[in-house]
Amino acid sequence: MIILRMRGGLGNQLFQYAAGLALAQHHNVPLKVDDYTYRINSYRKIELGNFFSDINLATRKEVAGFTGATRAIRLFHKLTNYRYNRRVFAQPYFHYYPDFFRLPNDIYLSGYWQSDRYFQPIEQRLKNAFKLKHQLDDENREISDSMNVENSISIHVRRGDYILNSKYSKMFGVIDQKYYADSIAFMQERIQKPRFYLFSDSPKWCLEKFNFVKDIKIIQNNQGENSHIDLWLMSRCQHHIIANSTFSWWGAWLGINQNKTVVAPQKWFKDPLFRGNNPVYYSRFYNIKDLIPQSWK
Repeated sequence: MIILRMRGGLGNQLFQYAAGLALAQHHNVPLKVDDYTYRINSYRKIELGNFFSDINLATRKEVAGFTGATRAIRLFHKLTNYRYNRRVFAQPYFHYYPDFFRLPNDIYLSGYWQSDRYFQPIEQRLKNAFKLKHQLDDENREISDSMNVENSISIHVRRGDYILNSKYSKMFGVIDQKYYADSIAFMQERIQKPRFYLFSDSPKWCLEKFNFVKDIKIIQNNQGENSHIDLWLMSRCQHHIIANSTFSWWGAWLGINQNKTVVAPQKWFKDPLFRGNNPVYYSRFYNIKDLIPQSWK
């Protein structure tokens, strides 16, 4: 059995689930999810059930069998990054770990696994299983239908927690307007009669800042608990302009158009980040060389 430590929002969850499922299929063993992070932190919740029907939660006893029988043992292993626990594998760095499929078939996985190289063997299985579990309302159904017949291009603008959360603001930061202006111009030069659909956690701000774009619709009806519908709608678009966000990464990767054009930012993290007087270079720890698929721009 493989147990997967789950954390973060929907984009992060999709990376973790996809990698765990690929390893479980490789060994032909069950995959279970440890949801403890969400039990103690109400800010997020597991959202995979909005799309996938085979999400099985691990019991606390099953998790303890891997991470340690007592709180003190579990804390020790966590503080030492599981170096002394052969039943837990913690992702050693951000880019692709080449020995991933050599990991044993009975293990607890801890990491973000942000590269499609982990789940290329099950790409079609993931895309076939990715289905919205409830019917769209009339407004979203009309939007989805339009995307299917137009040269639709999704744009994702993430602000929200990248501004308000001090940790995320220091680590990521908001993509500047020039990136979006250049990316839109890039699409307009290559795509005939493009129709842009903009998704954001700050739609009112975008109404003002993107009024220079012809043929654009800013989606405003799927905030809060319905934000997963935005990811579904992104995947219905023909082409994509993503943010430095796993949310729109997945909207593009799951895109239904096999000949899609995807534009992504070259810089995912702020580099360097200064903590006090000491610079911490994220590229040392978060090398994004395996994050962006080669076919993307």
